[in-house]
Amino acid sequence: MARLVCEEGELKGREFPIDRGLTLGREPHNTISLPQNRKWSRDHAKVWQIGVNQYAVADLGSTNGTLVNEERTPRANLEDGDRITLGDVVFRFELDAAEKPKAPAPPRAEARDEFTALLRGEKERSDRPAAAGLAGAAAIQIKERILQYNKKPAGGGALRVDISQTAGWQRWALILVALAAMVGIFVVVKGIVVKSREGGAASTPELPGE
Repeated sequence: MARLVCEEGELKGREFPIDRGLTLGREPHNTISLPQNRKWSRDHAKVWQIGVNQYAVADLGSTNGTLVNEERTPRANLEDGDRITLGDVVFRFELDAAEKPKAPAPPRAEARDEFTALLRGEKERSDRPAAAGLAGAAAIQIKERILQYNKKPAGGGALRVDISQTAGWQRWALILVALAAMVGIFVVVKGIVVKSREGGAASTPELPGE
């Protein structure tokens, strides 16, 4: 909830929630009343809510007037941190944390440029200070991998397998599969050769007298 915080004068240090509105003056019916302060009028000023998270102050025809940021005004919309002066008493207007405007999100173009700078190693990540020194090397490694994958094979449509881009265990798995395939081929070829030899021996006729 927005509030007035007294910075100077006999109410210094006190806070007054505005809620939907409050009045200031010497008369006891006012929300903030200073009967002995001759610099205040009987009904000096009022502060009230005019919209969602919006507040205003107005002078009620006082003799000494109402100042906002040291400028006399009959009425003014208030912003967080404004100072309201009535005679020798100064209040600071404060918005509640939930009422303060949110910081605008960065445009997409800026976010994209920042990401590009990170990849190029031109900028270090601020959210990971411990790893900030590795940002450039990591960016270079990412660029190298992207360039390697984007290279066209020199042999036209020939099938090319680059196991250098695989992890260590994946590389060994591919090697073991290749060895198993070679052993299988060897066994099949050997079986064919043995069968062909046995078939040739069985078809040779016996000579007379042997």
